[in-house]
Amino acid sequence: MKNFILRLLSVYCIALAVFAVAKPLFMLAAGGYDMGRWLDVVVHGLSMDCSVAAYLTVIPAIAAAVLAFKPARWLHVAMRVYFGVVSAVVAMCLVADAALYPYWGFKLDVTPIFYFTTSPAAAMASVPLWQWAVGAVAIAAIAAGMYKAWTGAYFAFADSTVRAPRRGLKAAAMAVIVALLFLPIRGGVTVSTMNPSRAYFSPDMRLNHAAVNPVFSLLYSSAHQGNFEKQFRFMSEDEAEAAMDALAVEGDSVPRLGFKPDIQLIILESFSAHLMPSLGGDSVAMRLDSIAAEGWLWTDAYASSYRTDRGVPATVCGYPGPPTTSLLKYVNKLDGLPSLPASLKSQHDYDMTYYYGGDINFTNLNAMLVAAGFDRIVSDRDFPVGERLSKWGVHDDRVFARAAADAKAAPCDGRPRFTVVQTSSSHEPFEVPYSSRFENKKLNAFAYADSCLGAYIDELKQLPSWDSTLVVIVPDHYGSWPEGLTEPKDLHHVPLVFTGGAIRDIAVDSTLLSLPASQTDIAATVLGLLGDDTSCWRFSRNLLAPAREPFAFYSRRNFAAMRHARLGDAVLSIDTGEPYEASSDTTLVLLKAYLQTLYTDLSKR
Repeated sequence: MKNFILRLLSVYCIALAVFAVAKPLFMLAAGGYDMGRWLDVVVHGLSMDCSVAAYLTVIPAIAAAVLAFKPARWLHVAMRVYFGVVSAVVAMCLVADAALYPYWGFKLDVTPIFYFTTSPAAAMASVPLWQWAVGAVAIAAIAAGMYKAWTGAYFAFADSTVRAPRRGLKAAAMAVIVALLFLPIRGGVTVSTMNPSRAYFSPDMRLNHAAVNPVFSLLYSSAHQGNFEKQFRFMSEDEAEAAMDALAVEGDSVPRLGFKPDIQLIILESFSAHLMPSLGGDSVAMRLDSIAAEGWLWTDAYASSYRTDRGVPATVCGYPGPPTTSLLKYVNKLDGLPSLPASLKSQHDYDMTYYYGGDINFTNLNAMLVAAGFDRIVSDRDFPVGERLSKWGVHDDRVFARAAADAKAAPCDGRPRFTVVQTSSSHEPFEVPYSSRFENKKLNAFAYADSCLGAYIDELKQLPSWDSTLVVIVPDHYGSWPEGLTEPKDLHHVPLVFTGGAIRDIAVDSTLLSLPASQTDIAATVLGLLGDDTSCWRFSRNLLAPAREPFAFYSRRNFAAMRHARLGDAVLSIDTGEPYEASSDTTLVLLKAYLQTLYTDLSKR
């Protein structure tokens, strides 16, 4: 019995010690933390660490109970394998959490696994080789240390077989002890079970994230990928519908083109409003700035989410990026989604082509494009090997050049064309064939992508079809410049530009262009210009409708937010369900209604 308890304590306490030591190391690796708060982080994360430690101890506890009654060599081998696997998994979680947090700003979840399983090469493209090497060494060192500590302590206590007269009593005692492990796993005996909010204690979200156990965060996110109809239940469905109906009010006085323009949708990798002088940013994207001056620039537009696999569906399908998952994970739901290309093809017989210089299967993007009805999908495999020089595939200048060449060679058959060009060069590791006035790699990469965009627009302007062409330019998600942004509104503020000869003579009230807008609104706005009824689009609003309720919804893994022109801003914590900020109670109610409706809709797709 004594050896049984010592074995349990050794596994449990070693796990707790590893998690306690990992917290200040995470704070150092992620940077920007007050190390004087490390004890607060450890204390407030203790209950979650205890929960994960209990998870890891259950199997060794059961094995120790069996060994107490009947020593078995095979079980010794099995436990060594168990400790080896668990040591490796925990080490990978700790290192991945610390390495990814500076880029993503949220705790480890299933996102990296999704990226890696759909395209390992693309998933690795963002990280320099030396970082992979350092990470591998760190994982190996941590795993080896944990394995040695666990096996050394666990097997140090020799098996002493329980004698027959006391077997029943000790078996019952062991069963009770094993059962008690489920108390820390559950998080106690209160109504609420263990969840990430248990570790939250500070207005500084970075400290809260440091306190959250990365292994628990990964397990929690994987368990909350489905059951959408049970997530974010703030009010009755009738109340949520009423709030959504209030947001859906639109006016009828909107401009119409009266013809079917060629449509160019350009999705810029990671661009933000902070790169454009006209939006109060740095003088980096000067070509985009000049292009915007020739058309309509929404000055208060927001990216729906934070990664490409969320941002592209928001742009192409008018469907917001859910904060806790990627829509592209659910291929079976893609067929049921409305989409701008599907509407253009079914209602207006558009010919459609999608250009992307990377792996089109990354994050199941190809499945969405096929479901949307694209006639041609041009990706890295359609370019010569000698042009696949970027870690992400083909550099932007070659992708734009291919799109421009195809546009020039397109037959004059009277059929309108919908062309999407998705760039990739302005992404980690920011290695581009360009030397601008910026020494900073990030700024140089953005300036390069901007120059490629400008050259492409110059090519389009030379075509006879320019006068009947509509160009829409928007990023896939918020950018990485300037570094260190923490405010949700600043992180998601992006340029949204409509330009081209098709709208040259259409005057738009400047007031409309200053109202909140979102990527998701592109679909309804474009279809509205074609004269289509867009009332069926649940999450896409016509930005040219003057009587609409002007708002934008955006989210990432740890928050959901709404910016409302009349009611102000509200930001809601995904982990705690509590507001970070709320200009008014009404804005907060509308935000909750929107989030609830999004997950209800997702559950039915």
